[in-house]
Amino acid sequence: MGSNVSRARHAQSLEESRLDFSFTPEQQAYRTRLRAWLANNLPAGWGGDYNGPEDAIECAEFRKAWERKLHAAGYTAIHWPKEYGGQGLSITHTLIVNEELGRVVAPEPFNIIGMETAGPMLLAIGTPEQKARFLKRIASIEDCWCQGFTEPDAGSDLGALTTAAVREGDTWVINGRKIWTSQAHAANWCCLLARTDPAASTYKGITVFAVPMNAQGISLRPLAQLNGRPEFNEILFENVRIPLDSHIGPVNEGWRVANEAVAKERAMIRLYRQARFQNEFEHMVRVAIAKPQGRPLAQDSHFKQSIAEIYSLLRIHRYHNLKIIARLEAGETIGPEASIVRLFWSEMRQRIGHLGLDVLGGDVMLDDAETVGATRFQDVYLMSRADTIFAGTAQIQRNLIAERVLGLPR
Repeated sequence: MGSNVSRARHAQSLEESRLDFSFTPEQQAYRTRLRAWLANNLPAGWGGDYNGPEDAIECAEFRKAWERKLHAAGYTAIHWPKEYGGQGLSITHTLIVNEELGRVVAPEPFNIIGMETAGPMLLAIGTPEQKARFLKRIASIEDCWCQGFTEPDAGSDLGALTTAAVREGDTWVINGRKIWTSQAHAANWCCLLARTDPAASTYKGITVFAVPMNAQGISLRPLAQLNGRPEFNEILFENVRIPLDSHIGPVNEGWRVANEAVAKERAMIRLYRQARFQNEFEHMVRVAIAKPQGRPLAQDSHFKQSIAEIYSLLRIHRYHNLKIIARLEAGETIGPEASIVRLFWSEMRQRIGHLGLDVLGGDVMLDDAETVGATRFQDVYLMSRADTIFAGTAQIQRNLIAERVLGLPR
């Protein structure tokens, strides 16, 4: 009797946990319309080795213009409410748009922090005045945001941050430094974490602020990446004054607010990655086999095993995305298990990068490579080195999974 009850409960649990990965006829039609629009609207000359202007400022404006074109066509802020500049559709529609953008390797979005961190945070806990002020401008790419979290001595452990916001009358006065701040050179708002109670314990007394990047006392230092592009920046705050109502969420509860936002961000961040990585991977395989030595390579057992494994990982990545979307559609909350997805795709892309280096050889690193498409893959390899570092290192993700998902001791 007991075993029958146990099996019944197990069956009920399985039934309750079933997730629907299918797309409705309306969603399929939406995907078809989007594919047609993309076929007619990608930037002129896009594809192959062309990734936009080399100059950082010109490239930022190029990417902003592309996002504004997407917005005008109704393909940004997909699941945001219409009253806040969104399309009022489902999160599944957001997945579809991301998959199709990744499939054609469309220009990388510029306003990632606005769309994936600041916007969702404001939707969840912003005041009515903040929602009215910011959300439509984020959706339309009138305002672009950067994220002021990491500091020179507070990388993966944000509890160690020292940037301070002190209340003086009707203003907050900010002093400190932030580093590795993506796109700060072309953003006009910063989603900033600052310490507001120095007497509180490590993870207490931190607050999230919306800080205008043109405020007096803010200065930038560009930091070049491996690919030579200065998309990272150091931000210096010297007696920067902002209004008293600039905090997002309760004062001194920024750690909780940021963690909730980051958990969802890690789950949904750039859903186009799977389709984009698959395009990169298939492109690399085509280029490798097209090389003079490519024909014997195509018969090499090690090469075939490697591409089979990576292809399998790409499919698993998509199912991770589908599972996350299905859970969100069902009204579930995504917590620390988002770190599984974050760790999975970052290490998978490094495997793609390593395979590219193995089969393309020195052509990957030559700017004037004669092999068509090899210079495009140079970016893939170089950027993949950072994938296990930014937004929480691979080691931190493993700790989160061990402690908060598996329940292991610290």
